[in-house]
Amino acid sequence: MRKFLLALTASLLCATSAQALEKRTLCVYDPSGQSGDMFNIMKDYRTAAVEWGVEFELNPYKNEKEAGDDLLAGKCDGALITGVRGRSIHPFAGTIEALGALPDYNLLKQAINYYADPRVASDMRKDNWEVAAIYPAGLVHLFVRDKSLNSVDQLKGKKIATMDFDEAATTMISSIGATIEKADINSFAKKFNDGAADIAYAPAYAYKALELSKGVGTKGGIIRYPLAQLTMQLILKSDKFDPEFGQKSREYAKSKFAVAKDLATKSEKQIPASVWIDITPEDQAKYDAMLLEVRLKLRDQQKIYNAKALKTFAKLRCKADPNRPECADKKE
Repeated sequence: MRKFLLALTASLLCATSAQALEKRTLCVYDPSGQSGDMFNIMKDYRTAAVEWGVEFELNPYKNEKEAGDDLLAGKCDGALITGVRGRSIHPFAGTIEALGALPDYNLLKQAINYYADPRVASDMRKDNWEVAAIYPAGLVHLFVRDKSLNSVDQLKGKKIATMDFDEAATTMISSIGATIEKADINSFAKKFNDGAADIAYAPAYAYKALELSKGVGTKGGIIRYPLAQLTMQLILKSDKFDPEFGQKSREYAKSKFAVAKDLATKSEKQIPASVWIDITPEDQAKYDAMLLEVRLKLRDQQKIYNAKALKTFAKLRCKADPNRPECADKKE
């Protein structure tokens, strides 16, 4: 009888605990759908969230625009989308993808740690939105159909497949005198592969997953210069969650940095060595200077990048390499 009562009590406690969980939905963008790496990362996240009192239903999306639109329309309580897509909702968090701001994964890790600091929690909330997780998704590089396009000067007049919602890339392309070939996530690879665009920008996974290898062929390559960091960001509707949920979530995501980074670098390592195009230190300096001016314009004139975030990233860069020319100017 005693064993029966103990079992019954345990059963009732489990039932009560299950009933106490808040049910919420997440729209999860992953180009590979339910079989993709980011969707699998969110499965682990869902398990962790149970301890914070929330049970998530994960809805996979292969089209990022649809995921973002459904978030805005209230069809989901949160969405995992790229920082560039979410920047219009949350500029402070979206600035982590600023062009040239975080040129390596160590700097990105420091930036994510900064965003997860409880002292920055108020900045992670804007209106009724909160960025509750940031994951690395890969360094963004230029893919070119012709290996000779290996310097800033040679990009002038060339057609670059450009996401129709990416204002930062539009500004960069205009500043170097290149031509914008408007595209979206579903068409940019085809335009590059078919030759409608001379250049495309993307993280390494696009070489195989989006078949940019076809456009690269034997005459093209990938410039070994990191234009930006692509991140996946979990944006929640604040009024659907307890006030402390977002901080717990950011700290959890911070602890998973290495897992997501390893997935991104795996794609980079799978690209044949012959495909990478190394540029001279002089050209690297030109890219650095050009991207700095673009960031300043996007901060001051177009109000797209957040000044506080840019200043933090500049401090991180100069701490890592005090000899960078920008460290003396302190424009950011």
